[in-house]
Amino acid sequence: MSIALTHSLLGGVPLVVFLLLAVVTLSRKGPHPATYKLSDKWTHDPILWASDEPADHGHGGHGSHVNVGGSASGKW
Repeated sequence: MSIALTHSLLGGVPLVVFLLLAVVTLSRKGPHPATYKLSDKWTHDPILWASDEPADHGHGGHGSHVNVGGSASGKW
């Protein structure tokens, strides 16, 4: 086999297969849920987010309470 044939088989065939799979995959439009409008009724459970949730107990160091955002000390 010549070098050109070897390169085309080892590089060209996988490239063509990849391009065909990419075209087939990207040409189809996947399922998409309907967009929620504010005028529609909300059918899901409430999603509760709080900015002042209590912090965890920490890992037991020094018996102090863990701050959610951490802390810094030293001279600035």
